[in-house]
Amino acid sequence: MKTKLLLCTAVLTALSTTAIAQNQTGRQLDVIKFDPDAVAAPLPSVGDDSVLFIERPLVGIFWDERCASVEYTFNSNVGANPGTADEISPEVLADIVQTGLDRWNDNPSSYIEMNVTNITDLGPFPRVGGDFINEITFITPGGFTALASSPSFSLTSDETFVAGEDLDLDGDSDVFDPVAAGRNTCFDIDGDGDIEFPAGDYAAGTIMDNDVQFASDVLWATDTVSPGADVDAVSTHEFGHSHGLSHAITNQTGDNDGGSSTMFPFIFTGLPTAEEQVRTLSADDLGASANIYQEGNGTTPISDLQPGDIAFDTAYALVSGTATAADGRPLTDAAVTVVDFQTQSVAGQTYSGDTSAFETPAGGLAVFAESIINGDYSVPVLRNSLYTAEIEALDGTPVATGNISTSAIISGIAGLNIFPDEAIRRGRVETADEVAPLRTSLLSIRSRNSVNGLDVVANNEIVQRTAGPITFSGTGAIIGANDFVYAEMFDRNEVSTLLAQGLTPVSGGAETFLIGEVGSTAIFSNARLVIGTVDDVSGAITVTDVLSSEDDIAGQDGDIASFQFNGTRALPFKIRRAFNADPNAQLFFMLEVNDVEIGPDSGLPLGFVGVDTTQAGTSFLGTDNGPITPIGLTFAMELRYADSGRPASRFLTNF
Repeated sequence: MKTKLLLCTAVLTALSTTAIAQNQTGRQLDVIKFDPDAVAAPLPSVGDDSVLFIERPLVGIFWDERCASVEYTFNSNVGANPGTADEISPEVLADIVQTGLDRWNDNPSSYIEMNVTNITDLGPFPRVGGDFINEITFITPGGFTALASSPSFSLTSDETFVAGEDLDLDGDSDVFDPVAAGRNTCFDIDGDGDIEFPAGDYAAGTIMDNDVQFASDVLWATDTVSPGADVDAVSTHEFGHSHGLSHAITNQTGDNDGGSSTMFPFIFTGLPTAEEQVRTLSADDLGASANIYQEGNGTTPISDLQPGDIAFDTAYALVSGTATAADGRPLTDAAVTVVDFQTQSVAGQTYSGDTSAFETPAGGLAVFAESIINGDYSVPVLRNSLYTAEIEALDGTPVATGNISTSAIISGIAGLNIFPDEAIRRGRVETADEVAPLRTSLLSIRSRNSVNGLDVVANNEIVQRTAGPITFSGTGAIIGANDFVYAEMFDRNEVSTLLAQGLTPVSGGAETFLIGEVGSTAIFSNARLVIGTVDDVSGAITVTDVLSSEDDIAGQDGDIASFQFNGTRALPFKIRRAFNADPNAQLFFMLEVNDVEIGPDSGLPLGFVGVDTTQAGTSFLGTDNGPITPIGLTFAMELRYADSGRPASRFLTNF
């Protein structure tokens, strides 16, 4: 085997959704598989049969079961904040890191174990990847811009290791005979500080070496209150990547908990509650780990049930289906989230589908239509509960494709990262033209191993006044009010044109912010679609008809929250009637926030709507039951329309 078969995977960009020898999870980091026996072939989408390409599928990375008791060496050459009053010794840092590792180790349905087994001076140098020393270090090279990272070296093809083989070409054997050694697990057989591997077969995606590096020039802290980044929170996140886990899209774990999951790609290091949240492993992170390393389903002693363990099949069921784009293509890298109906908290999360890159005749890699293989997904969730499920695009809010995986980047290139949020409904024939796309159905998971066939087709919707780039507007903090009404006016002529095309409003969207204590949520007391007029003198809105109203909806921090309209099939008639009756009638989308509280972390109120900096002022604001008047800005609010299924002529508006 050659060293080119080992690939260093950067955790911030190479995260994945692909099938491996074990289970597809959609929450794994990835590598591009190079099969030496793959045959070059023409691609129909290229349109030239003389040009040949080799398909290179993306596969998830994981620790082989023989190596799933992972031993880490802490480089004691230097600690954190060296030479300052805030210096933290390597021994203290190692203990903190182990605390985070133990949270992952204590997952009762995941057999992987990670431990700091050695504290050794490895020299005043940045980590050396691929040396089979799983290193933890607070030494990083110049130009390192992240808080921390967890790069892995993984196999890019299926390999058979032979006893005595020198994998890293350092003159020292890295493979031993398991029969002669009397054990078939990875360990430092010769006592020289690096790990050796038992001879045998290893699948593409197998992690051979993982290092975790913490930025040298960052102020680190041992608690969440002191200035600096919390070592515990950051290391707990990074060792999720060390498992092979990708980032999660879960920036808000539930309607009653505004904190993010541990594997969300961003962290607020200045807010204690945010760091505490990252320290606490979320249900979607625990389920993703358990699905890769299924307790009770392995072939070696590490996966055998021990006291306190719960077999994966006993604890979890799989919610599975296929996601399809509105144009009929498989929908890859759609974020699929399963929510506990009782607690309204995220229970599991994955990304759909499998993808491939293609090796070009020139030796590079490219993306073609054939890169999109399928839209299958499978989400592990705990048994004995009721759930709902939904899909969301990696459209930049709250994260973009580049924050998730190489596979997600491929999906973005293919144009599969722009589609509206949608609920996944059971027992329904899915179409791309639904007038109630956010309406949910309950999934009951009791003693069943899985709920299959939860297929979803992304809705084909037209967005009116798409929310553009946003900035935070601290209106509420300036005014000091307790109740707010955010209102956006939508162009009457545009509305009339869309209705004339046979479309109907199905939902409203708003880019929302949670400004205050992390862990709280911004609750909109009411969302409504209304007809109103604007006073010529004061500019205030007078509401003449409420077309749709919904109470108590949780916003999504830094994301576009969606608000389902009711009675959508009748809305075109109501709007047309109002427009015909009054030439000054306008269509408004309104969001109301009541009883705003002060967040102790920031001193600012909770619950704001973003401001779109690309649009002229069409927004109105009301405070404390006062008039709703123009503010000269445009809120990041939008309306979404779908095909009503009725003749367009029935919606023509007279003027």
